[in-house]
Amino acid sequence: MSLRSPQIVSPTAGLLVVDGPTVEALVTQQDAIDLTEAALRKTSNRIAHQDIRRTLDLPGADGACLSVMYASPGDRPLFGAKVLSVSPQNFQHGLPSHQGGVLLFEKEHGRPVALINGHAITGLRTPAASAVATRTLSRPESCCLAMIGYGEQAARHIEAIALVRPIRQVHVWGRDPQKAKLFADVQSRKGYPTTVYPTARQAVEGADIVCTVTSAKFPVLEGKWVSDGTHINAVGASIASLKELDTECVIGSSIWVDYMPMAMTSASDLFEPLADGSLDPTRIIGEIGAALNGQVRGRSTPSETTLYRSLGVPAQDIELANFIYQKAKDLGLGVEVSL
Repeated sequence: MSLRSPQIVSPTAGLLVVDGPTVEALVTQQDAIDLTEAALRKTSNRIAHQDIRRTLDLPGADGACLSVMYASPGDRPLFGAKVLSVSPQNFQHGLPSHQGGVLLFEKEHGRPVALINGHAITGLRTPAASAVATRTLSRPESCCLAMIGYGEQAARHIEAIALVRPIRQVHVWGRDPQKAKLFADVQSRKGYPTTVYPTARQAVEGADIVCTVTSAKFPVLEGKWVSDGTHINAVGASIASLKELDTECVIGSSIWVDYMPMAMTSASDLFEPLADGSLDPTRIIGEIGAALNGQVRGRSTPSETTLYRSLGVPAQDIELANFIYQKAKDLGLGVEVSL
């Protein structure tokens, strides 16, 4: 997807503030898939300049932190940073777990030009990346999707993956059966026939695609449950203190990551078995963007178990933010404020 360069901005122009509902109105899930694929490709061919996520642990629930991610896509007019507070316990109170914004700067003078709702961008790009990986790595006929977790990302993953594979049934498991049942009812009404299972193992058995979208500190997916040929998107554990997959699941899979430096610092389910020798380094094939670019292989056989280890790539956020800024400017949306 191409993005036109924005008009030359006056050095004294204000800061365009774009709220969450406006972001949702400006970006379809298909837009997000296209933009995220572009960002993943640029991550692996180094057109995007970025660094690993920086986090400050905060008191409270496991995974509570302040997160900073920054990038500069070489072929886009704006660079920037996403700053979020992460509060995993917020889901229990009906609040987003990730809250904050993306601050964009223009390249000529370094002037800040926009502040965009970061929760909305994260909500779009995370399932979009899983959809890109699913389209690249899963078997084309895959039609049964298992969701481990029933939060906002679970719902968004169903929508995104249904755009790239012919999903006809969804299995779901979560720790609270009542919330899982409510989630399943909502998804079924949306047109995704969804069944709740009493255990994660039962939800996973027979699934072609499995997504883990939890804030679990200990594994919720075990390798012995996974059928040959399954594709796994491991999404929820974005920092090293969280872990959704057991070692058997990891060592039994061929693995692709979104951004290798991030995986080697934040994916404890990868770097710990690498360090103790239980994970053969050759099982990590490379970045998903490299597979898209033809630099590394994708799935090799129908029986191969494939794993996409998602951590979140700064370039994804800034790619979407560039698109949102230009579209908001074109349509006269957002609120301009003075700093």
